[in-house]
Amino acid sequence: MKQEKQDLIAELVRFVVEKGGEATMIPAKDIVTAEWVRQKCLFGCSGFGRRFSCPPYSPTPAETKKVLKEYKTALLIKFLGDVGETTPERLVSRDMTAYVQNVMYELESMAFSAGFYKAFAYTGHQCGLCTHCTAKDDDADITDCMNRRKMRPSMEAAGIDVYASCASVGWDLDILSCTNVPGGSVLDSPMTTVMLLLIE
Repeated sequence: MKQEKQDLIAELVRFVVEKGGEATMIPAKDIVTAEWVRQKCLFGCSGFGRRFSCPPYSPTPAETKKVLKEYKTALLIKFLGDVGETTPERLVSRDMTAYVQNVMYELESMAFSAGFYKAFAYTGHQCGLCTHCTAKDDDADITDCMNRRKMRPSMEAAGIDVYASCASVGWDLDILSCTNVPGGSVLDSPMTTVMLLLIE
């Protein structure tokens, strides 16, 4: 990779660090997709079909796999902890979901302006840009999204195996455990949010 491109990517990494995260380069070929990931969304997540950033609106694992073949370089990004207040009813704060969505939109925009015209971001969590997502309404269509310019799917919503992809760069993710409390549950340890920026 030419020095100029390395310097531009270093600027993107610095931006992530300024926002409280960590970033490392990853070859696009090392990003793992799997069909089972979408099943976790369908059968393990109460958000299925309730956000336009989630299945069935998000890209399928097969579609994501095809897209990844069009890239060579990406940035894997992680944030430790939450930027807002959580409750037993909500393990991840609305502040955090909106925060990572906005950070990744800014990062993608920076990359595009720097000349990486193929830049595309995958965020973490369900989209948190709107208090009410019209995906919940009858006969909803993704074109009804009020924030399509900024909204991006999470890695897992697009069928990316986050654990395997992180392992390829030496990031070991622990399985999150929760304790049941009245009204819901609380995390036993800080959450790690992982995102991805496809660069070129």
